[in-house]
Amino acid sequence: MTPSLPNPARAALAACTLALAAAAAPAHAQRGFDWNGEVASGATLRVYTTSGTVTVREASGRTARIHAELENAAEGEIRFVSDRSGGGVRVCALREGATCNDNGVQGGNSNGWRQWRNRRGKANFTVEVPRGVVVRVSSGNGDVAVSGATADVHAASGNGDVRVGAGAATVGASSGNGTVMVDGARGPVHASSGNGRVTVSTAAGPVNASTGNGRVEVAIASRASGDMEFSSGNGSITVTLPSDFGAQVEASTGNGGFQSDFPLQVNGRISSHRVSGTIGRGGGRLRLSTGNGSITLRRAGS
Repeated sequence: MTPSLPNPARAALAACTLALAAAAAPAHAQRGFDWNGEVASGATLRVYTTSGTVTVREASGRTARIHAELENAAEGEIRFVSDRSGGGVRVCALREGATCNDNGVQGGNSNGWRQWRNRRGKANFTVEVPRGVVVRVSSGNGDVAVSGATADVHAASGNGDVRVGAGAATVGASSGNGTVMVDGARGPVHASSGNGRVTVSTAAGPVNASTGNGRVEVAIASRASGDMEFSSGNGSITVTLPSDFGAQVEASTGNGGFQSDFPLQVNGRISSHRVSGTIGRGGGRLRLSTGNGSITLRRAGS
């Protein structure tokens, strides 16, 4: 007959067994991620995910918070890596073989790609960013939305909509396939989509906006100086500019018309598909081109 252990001994043995089991658990058994810490104004917060959404909103104080939840992810499919340097923070959600640096997720070996290519695991991030902190976020496959940022913002998606809300300073926003919207920026904007509508409003230019397929709609409230370019492979282009705007205009359309609220001093001959001339006192170059669609220049307030 096996002698029974006293209750304290049984409890100690159970605790030891649990500890050994936990120690033996693989490191890739992460099911989510949480980080919080102070980030100074002017420092950069970076969040990159291979697949999943990234949602950024304003923090209530100086503490930044980064929370991620896994969705439909197999054990070990996605891992989190983080780095704290230069006063900022970088967090990445990666599949096997991929690495991460300040510019985003980098590659991954072919074996890793084959292993996970049929998986649909995602790491969805929610981020709270303090005022004055630079934001750089991206997803390889998923929507990216930034609101409440007050410094520069760079937001990108390989496949998904990208939206940057009011208050950001200089903005870079791009999507390989999806709508790109920048609303109420305070400075220069560069926005692009491989396939999707691009909409921009900002207090001050310059702005560059392009899409392979879709409309381009831009509104600049003031100080729209510097060279600007707007293009669409297939879609109309509408640009609203301050009343004192001046530029050297070059506009071309493969199939569509050109309209302007601004008097245009035409250079050379007028073509049904190409216009070149000067608005106001001239200044930087304003290039507009579409393969199929109309081009319209509107004066703000008219």
